[in-house]
This record gives sequence, structure tokens and C-alpha cells, in this order.
Amino acid sequence: MTTRALVRDRRWSTDKARTSMIGLAVAATARAGTTELRALPEHLVRRDGAGARRGVRILISGETPGPGAPGHDQWTFHVEIAGRGRVPVEVLPAPGGPRLMLPLERDRRDVRIEARNGDASAVLAFALEPPRDWTIHLVHHSHLDIGYTDPQGTVLGEHVAFLDSCLDLTRTTDGWPDDARFRWAVESLWSFEQWAAVRPPERVAEFIERVRAGQIELTAMPYNLHSDTCSTDELHELLRPARRVRDTYGIDFRSAMQTDVPGSVAGLPDALSPLGVRYLSVAHNWAGRSVPTTNGGARLPRLFRWRAPSGKEVLVWMTDSPHGLAYMEGPVLGFDTSYAMVDDLLPAYLTSLATNPYPFPPELLGSPAPAPGEREPYPWDVLHLRVQGHFGDNAPPRLILAETVRRWNETWDSPRLRLSTNTDFFTDAEARLGDAIPAFEGDWGDWWVEGVGSGARPQAMVRRAQSTVTDAATLYGIAALASPAGPGTGLATAARGGADQVYRSVSLFNEHTWGAADPWTHGDAGGESGEQQWHWKYGYALHGDNDADTFLDHASAALGAVLPTAAGADMTYWAVNTTAAARTSVVTVFLRESRVPLTSAVSVTDGRTGAELPVVQEAQTNPVHRDAGRWLHVQVPGVPPFGLVRLDVTVTGEDGGKVVTSPAPLRLDGDEDGEERKDRAVPLPTADDLILENAHLRVRIDLTRACVASLVEKATGRELVDQDAVVGFNGYVYDTYTTAGGYNHQANKTTVSEELELLGSRTLARPAVLLERVDDALGGRLTYEYAADGVRRARTTVGLGRDDAHLVIDNRFDKPATMTKESAYLAFPFALSRPTVHYEITGALTGTGLAHVPGAPQHMRAIRSFVSLTDDGGPVAWITRDAPLVEPETITLPYAPFPDSTSPRQPGTVYSWVHNNLWDTNFPSQQAFHTTFRYAVGVRRRGETIDAEALALRTAYEVDHPLIGVPAHGAPDTDRPAELALLSVDDARIAIRDAAPVPVPGDDGVDLLVRLQSFATEPRTVRLRCGFPVTAAERATYLGDPDGPATLDGDDILVDIPRLGTTAVRVRLAPRGPRRGSHR
Repeated sequence: MTTRALVRDRRWSTDKARTSMIGLAVAATARAGTTELRALPEHLVRRDGAGARRGVRILISGETPGPGAPGHDQWTFHVEIAGRGRVPVEVLPAPGGPRLMLPLERDRRDVRIEARNGDASAVLAFALEPPRDWTIHLVHHSHLDIGYTDPQGTVLGEHVAFLDSCLDLTRTTDGWPDDARFRWAVESLWSFEQWAAVRPPERVAEFIERVRAGQIELTAMPYNLHSDTCSTDELHELLRPARRVRDTYGIDFRSAMQTDVPGSVAGLPDALSPLGVRYLSVAHNWAGRSVPTTNGGARLPRLFRWRAPSGKEVLVWMTDSPHGLAYMEGPVLGFDTSYAMVDDLLPAYLTSLATNPYPFPPELLGSPAPAPGEREPYPWDVLHLRVQGHFGDNAPPRLILAETVRRWNETWDSPRLRLSTNTDFFTDAEARLGDAIPAFEGDWGDWWVEGVGSGARPQAMVRRAQSTVTDAATLYGIAALASPAGPGTGLATAARGGADQVYRSVSLFNEHTWGAADPWTHGDAGGESGEQQWHWKYGYALHGDNDADTFLDHASAALGAVLPTAAGADMTYWAVNTTAAARTSVVTVFLRESRVPLTSAVSVTDGRTGAELPVVQEAQTNPVHRDAGRWLHVQVPGVPPFGLVRLDVTVTGEDGGKVVTSPAPLRLDGDEDGEERKDRAVPLPTADDLILENAHLRVRIDLTRACVASLVEKATGRELVDQDAVVGFNGYVYDTYTTAGGYNHQANKTTVSEELELLGSRTLARPAVLLERVDDALGGRLTYEYAADGVRRARTTVGLGRDDAHLVIDNRFDKPATMTKESAYLAFPFALSRPTVHYEITGALTGTGLAHVPGAPQHMRAIRSFVSLTDDGGPVAWITRDAPLVEPETITLPYAPFPDSTSPRQPGTVYSWVHNNLWDTNFPSQQAFHTTFRYAVGVRRRGETIDAEALALRTAYEVDHPLIGVPAHGAPDTDRPAELALLSVDDARIAIRDAAPVPVPGDDGVDLLVRLQSFATEPRTVRLRCGFPVTAAERATYLGDPDGPATLDGDDILVDIPRLGTTAVRVRLAPRGPRRGSHR
């Protein structure tokens, strides 16, 4: 019979995958006339008075020959087993053909099965392995996509309702056999928090009892994330809800889940361990954009110990696409459909799993197969299998899973099915396997993180909020130290509340669901609500950015209230350094017209010495609609780590009624007032106009190529720009691709060869024009503009501070929206020979000489702030403030299997992947923005010896944590010094992330929680120097829980910190301010 179809076939067919999986499990094939018979050994065992028997299914297809009606009942079977001869056979009906129950053998035996139907016969001969005595832990959960299948509000409401259903289903199965009793794993703890907030206390109490009884499992992570985009402190803060649930209900967390995203950042075990989480269940959805087999992923077992560089570890169970579409493995096997479907598919799955590298052909589920011999079949007899109520995201809990387990266990003695929890599985697996479980260390990066480039502007806003939140928390900590009345709990409460608000918003943006299944749509329901879902998501970036600024403003006000003004000054500010490095840097303050008229000339003096400081004044932006006043940019020398310096502003006279502004720059694009003039000659820039130079760096711009032509480190004289690079330094690259947008998952189903046939075009920036050259009291900068594909306008400003050992590069792009598939890059080719390259990632480093988990992507990654590069000539640091995505050495074509598209590879080159719109689901299909992407390059000062990571941290501080100008409102106090030095650490590779006030449990006191992160590649004992009296100290987790004793040496604290790890210290504050004149 001919099957007629409007569409004959498609990729990623679940039915084809199931059929092929059965084919992989078949041990022998024979023909009887037009009928095909296939022998499928099954790991099915049933015991009765006659002994133990195991199953072999005979799959019959094609026309049935011989007399009588067609059907499997016409067949007879004779079986011979080596060493036994002919054996009795019990024939049972089964899907696809009869199931032969044979005597159970405990070793491998050759088997010969003769099948006969009338005159037709066939012989199936094969080696029959003994069945494993499987225990299969079915973990019933719902994958939380906050959005995707419906608008976010609908999804969240449904997940709250799911927990009501869970209670109903646990009650329904209370009297059932233990293995079949309904159990549920709450994949995302946020669902429980939302539910518990709106349910009666007695219902919540019942739920918690079910948790204690092991029928419902609360897992530790609030939701599924692109963890590579989290800051280190944010990664730990994600566990604060679990800590809150633990403390509220007395529930200990032992497991966590991460679903869908194929990879997690190296710092995750470091964040999970302090809460007692030992187990991590992950489901990696390759979705055609993840190809771990190209990086050794085929060698990664499903069960292993994942160790962070710090040494902290979790036991991991991993499922992925070739094991059954990741978290859809249960529905693929029919658990959401019927017992009959499970009876058909589960035995074949177990056989295929035990005999093949993957139970399904990977190419049918979105990824190429591993090389022959690269992966061994699954070796154990204990299995974790995720099941859901339906074949889809955000699926509900259902009774069918429990019913299937009950019927299965009533039918078969082995395998044993159990509706289970993650913790039960891991406990069972550890007990069985113990030291046989292998361990892997390092980063396990996210293959999907490239998608965040589709929201370049909101991602940049979140990154700035991540920097601001720690600054604000630290200002509250400094206020607690600086207050003459001593620390108060009000500061700790305000610090916690402000930080929680910011972390909530930025983590919800970093949650992995960015939008609808069809993000280009504009409907009001389902997966076609793309525009609505993106507004919701974008809103959390806006909230995070705004909340962080508000938090900083509140913290500045709190600090300013306890800082003294200077007698005789018209206005007093304090320049605050929130980092662990002493700095000579620029602080920006706003001088209100209500305090000093705009027509008044002012000077700024250093409160320590009375010396006048370099100042550049800048008019208010959008002055009609913002507070009246002007900006002062002041260079302040020698601001100590976590220190403050008083700045005194004094009116020096009137300026004839003229509003004071900065010196007029050399402008080549218009008049002094900024108005463009098309009727006058524009002078050509001279060679000197294109050079910036100070004591540390000499920079030259090439307008023809619109790039930095030369960057010389004057301490050594070495040229840092690769003069033979394919693309110039800070050179713009714009690519388009030949795939089309607006087709669901199309980019995920598209592959490319080494011939790069999907690269539609690649263009560079066209020649640039110099718009502005400025030299003032703070340094020099120049701005040039160029035309390029993919942007309406591109402007680059290169700035070199008067005493800075770093160059700042601001690239401002006015980009229109387009559905054309596109990417933009900026190239940074460093002239280093065989460099050691380290990337700052969340909670750790990765790169040269550092281990990574097999299969982690190496062609691109998301970083935090810096890349350090070093060779025999010394280190150099590269910083990105706004754009997290980088590609090393080459631009890979962003379609599987991600071949190089530039040649040759350049080991010293870093490509910043500014934006893209590659995905055809979840991530936005187009974006427009007019915004700035800031980068910096840091070098050594003359005569300086500095470690690569220390240089990178110092440079990153300047970009991410500029000095903060706090206006003082306290009364003048001549006894209080003009400089405070509050915290420092004796190793420049150790960052102090923040120092916030926290309440003392059960007390009215306040501690200072100091959170540290090590970028040293060896364990360290560091000296934390405190410029204030310390009454006690103890080690703590990042969330403030006690974590062991700390050693006091006077007011110094000796702290052990693991390699590339984190720790914190709770410092008990005396009820008084810092020591007078403390300066270290």
C-alpha cells in the first residue's frame, strides 16, 4: 500500500528515533519469504515455580506467509542454547511480535532460534548476554521554562497549580506499593516559594511532611540558568532561597537540578557545596547547537563526580539528547502515553543502552555520532530516567506514571521500576558503585550561551547591575564602619533588602528562557506570544539596572550621612574605592547648582594634603529635565583599598556670568557648539592627532582600517598589536548567513562543512574620519567614526588617562533591527608568542593549562570581565564590560560543527562576539540598539613586576568598579582623618567581592561579611588587614553561614582560600568607628 503525504519526511523525528533505537537493539535478522524476523534480546526477567525466565522478542514485519489468517499466532519457535540444547519456550504476546521467555542464564550463551510458519522458516542465531538486574529510578518532574510555551504569568500560575496536584496524587497513592507511590521532584525551587506564599499554612505543612517523607523532593536551584552569565556572587545568591526554606521548614537540601541548558559554569559546585548539596542532576538538550563530541564529550560518562578547581564537588547524573531528547527521555519511551508503549520501547531502550554508545542514533536527535570506539555502552545496572506528564515543557504531574510502575512491577521481577527522587537515585548509585565513579575537574561551559548575544543591550545592563550591586553593598559596609555611633542593624537590613531586589531581577534575566517558542510572533497566548514574552524578559534587565542604581544611591546617602564635611569647604565629597587594589583614578561627582552656582569657578583639593587636584568639568546631560548642576571629574591619587579620601570643593570666584564647562576640544565634525556645518572646510588630522601617549602606553590609530594600529607598552618597549593580523585591533567584522529566520529551530537543524557554505557575507569597517581630539587635565582621547554593514553609525572613542596603565576603548553602535541572520565581532589580535591565556568565568578561571570537563565548548564562551594573556615578554590584560561572548584565535562559523572561518588561528587573538540573532526559538530573532560597548587593555607600569591575573584584576576594577563619589552630610569633625583604609589583602590575585553588614543571629550586633575570590592557581593563606578594631572573626559561606574558625593576628585575619575558589569571613565589629587615621 502506498502512503501518500503532503510532506514526505522531516528532521528530528521522534518516531524515526524510536524505530532506529529498536534497530540498534536487534541481535539478529532473518527472512522467511517476504517476512522479516528480528531477534531483540530484552532485559526482562520473570520468576515462578519453574524458575527464572528472560525475554527475547521476535519482531515480525512484512506479509505473513503460509496457511491461515495473517498474524503472529501462526508462528512456532524452537530454541537451542549452547550448553543446554533445546529448551522449553513460553510465548507471550508483545508489541511487534511474540515475546519468547527462555531459561535465564548467568553468562553469555550462543542461541539458535528456529521460527516456522507453515512451509516458511527462518533461523536467528546470536550470542545472548545475560540480562542486567536493573533498578530504574523514574524521576517525575516538570521542566520549568518561564515562558516559551505560554506567556510567563500563565506558566508560573500553572507551576503553582502543579504542586496542588502533587498533593492530590500523593494522597491517591498512599496505599500503593512503595515503588509505585507518586513522587515528584520540584525542579525549580522558585515554584515552591511562589506556591507556599499563597497557600494556607496547614496545606504548606502537609506539603512539607510529604517532603520529609521523601515523596516530594525540593531541589536547591531556583530555576534553570545560563550560569555562565551570572556573577560569582550572584551564583551563590541563587542558593539564598534554598537557605531560607531550610531555615524556615528545617529541610536539608541534598540535590539540585539543571535542565535544558547544555552546560554549567565551573563555579557551580563551589556554590552548591556550602548548602550541603551533594548531587546534581542535569539534562543537556543539544538541540543541534551543542556538539560536545567534538571536544571529547563522548568520553564523559553519565555518572561522575564534577570537581570545581577549588576542590569542592558534586556527584552528577547527566542525560542528554542522544539518550532520549534529554529530559524528554521518559515521554520518548511512552511513559506519558500508555503501558503498552512502555512495554514496547523500554526493553529495547535498555538493550540498546547496554550495547551501544548511545541508545538512539545521535544524528536523529540533533547531533553527529561519536567516532567509533570513542564511547563505551552504559556499564551499570542502576539508572536515572526523567519522566514527565506529557511530551513537552511545563508538563503537569499525572497519575499515569504511578499506574505504569505498579503494573510493570506486578508483571516483571526485573527490571524494577521505582517512582523516585534524585536523592534516592544518587544514594543508591553511590552505595553500589562507590569509588568506581570517575571524577572530572574544571569548567563545563554552556553551549547555548551564544544565544545571549541576541539581547546585547539588556545583557549589558545586567552586567553593569552585577557590578553595581556589590559596590552598593560595600558602601553600606563602609557606613557601618565609619559611623561614629557604631554599626546598626538598620544598615544591615537595608543592605540585604537592596541586594535581594537586584539579584532577583538579574537572575530572572539570566534564567534560560528568553522568550517564546516562536520569538518572532506577536500573539497573546501559547508559543506564538513572542513579543509579549520578550517584554517580560527585557523588563528584568531594566529592573535590575534601575534597582542597582537605586541601591547605590541609597547606600551613598547612608554613607554620606556619617561622613564629615570639611570646615570652610563649599561642598565635601569622599572618593570611595570598593576594590582590593590601591588606585590613582578618576572619580565623578555631581555638583548641584543649589549648592554652587553654575557661574562660579571651583577648585577641588585633596583633604589629606590640601593639594589642588586635576579637574575636568562637564555640563549636565539633558539639562532641562534633570537636576541643575555640573559634573566634576577629579583625579585622586593613592586611594587605598576599600578606602576613602576626602575631597573639598571651594568656590574660587565668578567667571563673568559664563557657565563653566570643560575646555573646548578639537572637533573635526562641527563647530564648538556641536552643530554640524556642511559649508566649511574640514582640516585633515595630522599624524600627531592620531597618537595618544603617557608614561605607560603609546597608542596610534589607523583611520584607513578604522582600528588601533599600534599599542606600545613603554615599560618594555614591546608592540602589543599583531601587525600581521587578519583583522585590525578593535577592528569591526560583520557577518551574514544564508539561513532564514522565522522557521522554528531552523538554525538548530542546519549544519555546515569546512567549505563555509552558510557564510553569506563578511565585511569590515570602511575608512574612518576623526571627529574629535581632546587633551585635558585628565588625559587624552580621540573619537573616530566609520561606516560599516550592519550599523547606521559606528563611533569609537579611545581614551588614555594621564597616569593610567590601561587604554579604554568605547565602541558605540547604532544598529537597526533585521531578521537577516547576522553577527558582529570586534577583533583584538595581541602580538604574543604561544601565550598562556586565562579567561575569568563565574567562580573560577579556564584556559591554558586548566582542566575542563570533556565536551565543554572551546570555540566560544561567556566570560565575566577579563582575559589575561602572558608570554615570555610578560602579561597583558583585556577587559570587556558589556559584551560577555568571546571566541579564541579564530571566528568560528556559528553552525554545527562550528568550523574555523578565518585562517590561520592566532593564539594571541581574542574576538569579542558583540551580537547575533542565530537562534530560531527562545532567543530574539532581531534586535536594535544604540549603545556603547566598553573594552580596556591593561599593561605593567615602569619597573613593575605583576602576575597576569593581578594585572587583569587591577584593570577590571577600573572598568567595572570606578571610584564612587559620595557627598558628605555629616558635621565637620577635625578629629576624623581625611583618609580611611578599611580592608586589604596581601595577595593581589585575591579579589574582595564585597564587604556588607549582616546581622548577628540572635543578637543586636552587626558583622561585616567579607566575600573573597581567589584567582591564584594554588591554595593560599592570605592576610586580611582590617583598618578597624576586630573583636572576633570566623570563616563563613558566601551567604554568611559559619564555616569554621578564622585566625586572628591583632586586627588582621588569616584566611585559607582554595585555588580558584571562594570563601568569606564574618568580622565582628566593635561598637565604634574605625581607628583614627588608619591607613595601610
